[in-house]
Amino acid sequence: MFQFLSSLFAPTANRPSGVDDELIEAAIDRVIEGTDTRLKVLGGSRRQLREPVETAVAHVIDLIGALPDPVEISSRTFGSDPRLHAFFASVNHMKEKVGAAESVSAYLKQTAVGGNTRLYGLLSMQWQQRNRLGTVLQDGRIQRDVQQTAVNFLNHNFVGPSVTGEEAVWNMKARAFDFIIEVALERITAAQTRYADLEKHQLLLKQKLKTMRAGNWGLEEVLRPESSGEKDFSALEVQIETIERELAQIGARHEVLEKNLQIIKDTLASAEELLALRSVEFELDSMNITADTSTAARTHKLELIEIYSSIGASRILLPGWFPLEDLPDDRAPIADAMRYL
Repeated sequence: MFQFLSSLFAPTANRPSGVDDELIEAAIDRVIEGTDTRLKVLGGSRRQLREPVETAVAHVIDLIGALPDPVEISSRTFGSDPRLHAFFASVNHMKEKVGAAESVSAYLKQTAVGGNTRLYGLLSMQWQQRNRLGTVLQDGRIQRDVQQTAVNFLNHNFVGPSVTGEEAVWNMKARAFDFIIEVALERITAAQTRYADLEKHQLLLKQKLKTMRAGNWGLEEVLRPESSGEKDFSALEVQIETIERELAQIGARHEVLEKNLQIIKDTLASAEELLALRSVEFELDSMNITADTSTAARTHKLELIEIYSSIGASRILLPGWFPLEDLPDDRAPIADAMRYL
């Protein structure tokens, strides 16, 4: 949508890593560039954006700060970390979804890794539960067609690969802030689309009313008197008045910038609803079957972090890093080459 600036939340030598004037000014610039650049010429827009931007920035910093420390995602830890075993079917599957991710390939092609031996990032995925009939060993006897609940982790993504943990944190914050901006842009687009639809509908109704009053409906009053005449005119006029009231609420064309600014302010102010964290717990066996009285298999309790939004999206998150030596064969030469750039 627009250029990703990973330095937005990066501390400089002249400012701390928290919220300060320089960060807020940069965040306001980012909001305007990501939504409606015409706001630059709207008097007072930056002043009006300051408070909601501060609210959103502070929430993003707290949100990312609440994530756990990065864990090692590697062939060495696959067997010992029950989360990795639950997320991936095998070591090769893990390497495919992390080391072979397109985000990793793109990052390695443009970034010098130097002497770094790790890539940090944010592993994310969706999860779903489904019921199935399975076979279990209970009290020394095999039982078939037992109702079970399986948990699947799918649509894996490794977001914001970075050669340092600090850079990965900055990227997470910037991406979270960008998400809020994108929601604001979606709402602006939806409002403008609705306005255009209403204007088109209003025009069609007015044309129809004009045609009816011109008497171009021929023998309508003779053949179908119950659906013609004043009754039809009144219904059309009511529809037109309803549309005109809604158009007035949306605002005239010359008010579009003020309306867009208000949408942005409301969206930024609702940052806590748009992005929030919650704990999700599972107790699963080695086949990702939830523990219940039907199984005597060994299980592991997983305490995971899920990010969710009031717009309906949610993902399991796990900050992590993987060693460059674990890269798939087609990625390793790229990493080796970028060590010397």
